[in-house]
Amino acid sequence: MKNLLLLALMGFSLTSTAQASLVARAGGMVYDDVNNITWASDANLFKTQAASNPNLVSEIIAANGGVIHDTPNFYDNGTYTLTTADFITGTGAMTWWGAQAWANNLRLGGVTGWTLPTTADAANPNNYGYNITTSQLGDLFYNQLGGVAGSSITTTHNANYNLFSNVQDYVYWSGSEYAPFPGNAWYFYTVNGVQHDTFSKSFQIHAWAVRPGDVAAVPVPGAVWLFLSGLIGLMSLKLRRHNGLVPNRFPD
Repeated sequence: MKNLLLLALMGFSLTSTAQASLVARAGGMVYDDVNNITWASDANLFKTQAASNPNLVSEIIAANGGVIHDTPNFYDNGTYTLTTADFITGTGAMTWWGAQAWANNLRLGGVTGWTLPTTADAANPNNYGYNITTSQLGDLFYNQLGGVAGSSITTTHNANYNLFSNVQDYVYWSGSEYAPFPGNAWYFYTVNGVQHDTFSKSFQIHAWAVRPGDVAAVPVPGAVWLFLSGLIGLMSLKLRRHNGLVPNRFPD
């Protein structure tokens, strides 16, 4: 009986914890269990949404009150006024402010709270170049998707790449401003694996939404609970027989 319980618990542990670093989730999401973040599986989701909703841009602008607040910079004093010119629905490209507004308004997998990917140590001017993984996009490119410096992620990648769709062979915004000059924001080139800080917020490039945590955590399968419940009941009955509380009609 003890050996049976041990095997059951080992099986339960493997069932509840074993998983790859990237896991497909329902609702168009991919969970990264190493960094505990969830990505939109559509890497050009704004374009996909705009194709089916001609009012998307006006809805995004209205939902953000027509403005995006940022650090005062060359372009604004801390309050940027959004216009339709911040969005290119045909390609999915947006200014940094437009991308922020889109992420703010995004509901995916039944939840909000989506953002643009962050870049750690954003004030460091040396935080750029190849093989830099101090951003969520850099980590995704090199560590999760198996990207190689100097090569496009669309041609050089591992099997995790197939969890995503519409990955762009170009460049994506980071949500992190470049602190020494906040008119710029960090970005990441998926075409060659370069992280950099010199893009003006007014440039129009792509956005990939991310969210903290696991939006759709996988429950323990019902069969496992049924098996454990039955096993516990059997052990309880055996213990009661051992203590003389229940007649033992069948010898062990």
